Order: sequence, then C-alpha cells, then structure tokens
Amino acid sequence: MDLQEERSSVVPFVHSIFFKLFVYFLLLSIVPLTLSGLLTYKNVSELLVTKLDQDASSVLEQNSRTLAFYFNDLKRMGEISFLSSSVSDFLKNKDYDAYLLSFLPLDEAFSSIHLIRPENVGITLVSDHGFVYSYGYSLNRDQSSFYQFEWMPKLSQLSSEPTITRLHDRPYSTSQEEEPVFSYVQRLYSKDLKAKGILIIDFKRSILDSLFESSYFSKNAHGGIESGMLITSKSGDVLYPQDTDLFPAQDMQNLDQVKRITDRSGNLYRTVALLNEETDWTLIGYFRESTLYEPIYRIRNFTYWILLPSIVFCLLASFYLSHRMSDPIRHLQSLMIKVGQGDFHHLFTLRRKDEIGQLGRGFNQMVGKIKELIQLVHEEQSQKRRAELTALQSQIKPHFLYNTLESINSLARKHKEPQISKMIVLLGKLMRLSISTFDEMIPIWKELEYVRCYLELHQFRSRRPIEYEIEMDEEIQSLYTVKWVLQPVVENAILHGLDPIPKQDVSGRIEIKGWLEHDAVYLQVKDNGVGLEKSKLEEMCHNLEHHSQELTQFKQKVGLYNVQSRIRLHFGATYGLSVHSVPEQGMRVTIKLPRRTSDDQATDRG
Repeated sequence: MDLQEERSSVVPFVHSIFFKLFVYFLLLSIVPLTLSGLLTYKNVSELLVTKLDQDASSVLEQNSRTLAFYFNDLKRMGEISFLSSSVSDFLKNKDYDAYLLSFLPLDEAFSSIHLIRPENVGITLVSDHGFVYSYGYSLNRDQSSFYQFEWMPKLSQLSSEPTITRLHDRPYSTSQEEEPVFSYVQRLYSKDLKAKGILIIDFKRSILDSLFESSYFSKNAHGGIESGMLITSKSGDVLYPQDTDLFPAQDMQNLDQVKRITDRSGNLYRTVALLNEETDWTLIGYFRESTLYEPIYRIRNFTYWILLPSIVFCLLASFYLSHRMSDPIRHLQSLMIKVGQGDFHHLFTLRRKDEIGQLGRGFNQMVGKIKELIQLVHEEQSQKRRAELTALQSQIKPHFLYNTLESINSLARKHKEPQISKMIVLLGKLMRLSISTFDEMIPIWKELEYVRCYLELHQFRSRRPIEYEIEMDEEIQSLYTVKWVLQPVVENAILHGLDPIPKQDVSGRIEIKGWLEHDAVYLQVKDNGVGLEKSKLEEMCHNLEHHSQELTQFKQKVGLYNVQSRIRLHFGATYGLSVHSVPEQGMRVTIKLPRRTSDDQATDRG
C-alpha cells in the first residue's frame, strides 16, 4: 500500500464516530440535571417522612402515657383493696352469716376506693371460698361463677401480675348485662396470706374515648377519616374504637406488623405502632397518605414539571441520534443475515465516509470473496461425488460375478436349462441396473428392483435356502434416494449374518421394510443370522458415527461404512445408518433418509 492509499483509508476526524458521539452527548448534558432533581426530591421526601413519623410517634407516646396513668390508677385501687381489713376479713370468711355481715364494712371501704376512678361501672370481689361481693351494680347470683367465664385469666397468670381482659358482656349484672366492658383483674391475699381471692374492676370502652378525646382524630370536609388511632390486644383483636369498619376485617389481623393499609374506599393509610408495656396493648396510629404527604406531593409535582420537559427532550434527541447511528448498522446486520442464509445478491450501498462506510466496503469485498470460494467448493464437491460414485462402481467385488458364472457352468453340465435361463436373465438385469446410469439420485423402486434381483441370484448359489420379504409403501417407492444404499446392507446380511450359520439345513431369512415418519424415510434390513457380540456392535456403531468416511477412503470398505459416508455426504449428519444386533438372533440395520420427490432437490446439510 502506497502513501496515497494509506491516507485514503484513514477516516477524517470530523467524520469519525467518536466526533459524532461527542457532539451528540453534549446535547444530552441535561441528564445530570435530571438526576440531581430526582436525588433532591428523594432526600427532601425522606426528611419529611422521618419528621412525620416522629410527630406521630410523639402523639402515640403521649396517649400511651395517658393509658398507663389510667392503668396505674386501677393498680392503686387494687393495692388499697389489698391493705383493707374489711377485704382481708371477707377473703378469710367461711361462714355465710358472717359473709352477709361483711357487706357494710366492704361498702364503706369501696366507696372511698371507687372515688379514684368513679367512671368505672362496678367492682367485684370473689373469694376462693365461693363468696361474691359487688359494688356499684346489682349482682345476678345465678351468673356469678366468675372462674368459669371464658374471658377470666388463669389463676397462674394472675399470681404474677394484674391484667386487663378482652372486651366481654356482663351476665353477672342484673342491668346492662349485654353492654361490653373491659375488666381489670388482680389476685388478692388476706393480711396473713392464708386466704385468697380476685378483684374485678369493670370499665366501659367509652372511658377510652374520654382518655383520648384530645387525640388526633380528624375528618376532612367530606366526612372522610384523615387520621386516627386503634388499640389492639396481644392476640390482635381490635379493642378501640368501637366502630372499626374503616378497614377490611382481614387486614386488621397483623396491623401492628405493617406500615401501610388500605381502607374499604381504596384510600391508602400509613401506620405507626407502639406497645404499651403496662397493659400489653398496642397503640396504632394511622394517617391518610394523601393528606400526610401533601407537602411531599407538592415537591414531587414541582420536580415533575421541571423534569418531564427535560426527559421528553432527551427521549426525542436520543431517538433521533440512535436512529441516525443505528440505521446503517441495522442495514448491514440484515445483509449479514441474508448472507448467512445463502443470499449473496445484496451489497451494502450506503455512501458514508466514517468507520461504518469502511465497514460496508469491507463487507462487500467479503461477500465477493465468499461467492468465489463457494463456487470453487461447489465444483470440487461435484467432482468429488462423481469420483466417489465412479470409484464405488469400480469397487464391486468381481468374485460374485465369477461365482455366478461358475454356477451357470455347473447347471449347464447337468442340463438344467430352465434354471440356467432364469439365472442368466437375472444376471443380465442386475448388470443393466448396475451400469445403465450414473445418476447420483434414483427412485427407491429401482433400488428395490436391484436388491430383488440380487436376492434371487443368491437363492441359486447359496449353500442354504434364503427367504426374503419386501414390505414397502407405494408412496415410498416413488421417492428418491442415493444410489446403492440397500444392496451393500443386504450383502452384508448374507455374507456376515446368514453364511456363518453352522447348520446348513437352517434357512436364512431377510426382511426389508420401509415407512414414512414426518419428513423422513426409513428403510430397514433385518436378518436372522449369527448377529454381533456387544463389544463388536459398539465398535461398529462408533465407527459408523465418527469414522465412516475414513474407513471408506483408506480401508476400502464397500459395505455399511460406504453407505453411511455417502448418505452423510449428500444429506448431512442428521441422516444415516443405525445398527441393532443380538448374538445368535440376527441384526437389524435402519437407514434414515430425507423425503425426496425428485432427483434435483437440494441436499440437506443438517
């Protein structure tokens, strides 16, 4: 290459892809600004969310302290009851008359205790001796078996600390027995610790309303709930408020374990949970996100109004630039696909001065070279096939013809003119089929005709009787195959399968079948000869699959390997011979061929 050609092959800088990419990416410099806007929005949103969560947690902590204060008042009522002599005497009392006389001192004691929380609806004292005392309500003694109620905690649990029960009705009260209440339950002991009982203080759910009336329940102008608070028990039951129809029941089970929940109208709420250790109740605050995140949404909308035009511009610019850059590459790619499919009539015609233009010119040169090489290979393969066919014809062993002529001579000496005539006719027909044409592809019926003549002649000259059967569909006989694929297989069956049978009186049998399966033709030759041992069969199968062409060329194998080599040469590795044999039971050779309706169809290379 001289200096002028070298200069012409160098792409000028202004036409290079590097320069074009540099200019295009300058137009996309707005992308960093977009990223900056998104990051700013993300950081501000996270700060606001953190602040809102902190405010919500603060309100929940205040309510939790209010609840703890109320619970401590109940505990103080229990402690005063524990120190009361009247309560201690009641717990130790075993006499019914003394039990009746204890009401007056108990009324005096509990009247002062009740002043701590006068909003409670009743106080009940139950001794382990079965006596029950009530204050603040009229006792229904038919329903006074407190230890049998489902809501009553186990005594083993009460021995460690007091507890608040779940919401329950009051069948032990003669009035308002169906109004649900909570109960504070505490284990009591007499002063000498020899007698025991339980203290039950009932309070309505409305007390919780009074405790949290200054809380953050709020509604919007349309009456929708903006925020609120729920209280759930340790088992997940909703204790407060009474109206809990805002959220679906199935979503209320694990409310303390989720961060977001959707109400029945589809509004999304954010939740914050706090456990009150004194009562084992969980306080859950919920806030409608559309209201809670309104400042965040304003920032988001402002960011979107800035980013969206920039993103649209970037998309349009990217689409335009990508099209300009990728269109010739896609065009070149489509040409390469066509070349890969064997179509060499299309060239790259785009006139460009950059690297893509040089690539297109190189592609055109490559296509031209490939076309020349394919033409050379095609001519070489055609010559090779003709040479192989000619060589195969010349490889037919002459001893078969010699033996046949010797048989004719012997029959002539014995004056068996009909048999001599039949053998001469068969031999002449066989020779005509062998040398009358040099076509590579012949109809299957001609192949069968050749094999039939071959077997008829073998019936005269063989040392043992040979029977044969040909079962072939009519449609198969009109299809085309490579010449001489059956005769070598039949000859192999006779020479190596039937002739070595030790008993001469045993007749040999050859079955030839053919069938269609999808787009493939299957021909099968089966004999009842001596078969092959497992090791020899494995060796034969391996050679057929991997070394058939080598054995045909260098070891002058005219039999199965030659057939396998020629089938693979014409149709590809998908087709060919498969062998199955059992010792002393014979061999089965199956030939797979493509379905060919004429002798000029393109061969497969699968």
